[in-house]
Amino acid sequence: MSKEISDADLMDVADDPAQARRLHKALRTLADNPNADGTLKEMAREVLSGRLGMREALGTGAYLGALGDRMAELKRTDERLTPEERAAQEERARRWFEQRADEGAAEAAEAEDAREDEAAGGHRRAVRRDPRDVPPAYRPPSSRD
Repeated sequence: MSKEISDADLMDVADDPAQARRLHKALRTLADNPNADGTLKEMAREVLSGRLGMREALGTGAYLGALGDRMAELKRTDERLTPEERAAQEERARRWFEQRADEGAAEAAEAEDAREDEAAGGHRRAVRRDPRDVPPAYRPPSSRD
């Protein structure tokens, strides 16, 4: 794929830049996944290339049908999980969300540094913060704390 859309190009369907970034990443993952459904892969590639908007893709019967089929498949898989498998899956999801929250806190700290740098006339040295240094009010508790 030569030219790819940016996160900003997904803001018409995203609530905020972080959601647009996650959607962009998900589309790229889908487009590059050799095990993905061919129709969904095609949709992701069309959106990433800019030939098709995300809203337009979601309004296309073939793409919407493929998404519905995939959701039904996920639901059937979920219904067959044992209690132990479900607990393990929930733990993986919890860790994944914690990691995303830590990344979001780090991004927020970097954005604040950039704003402070801009306010200081660009004379401050950029400091990359560790997400664990961000006050707990900005992220959920973690086992690393």
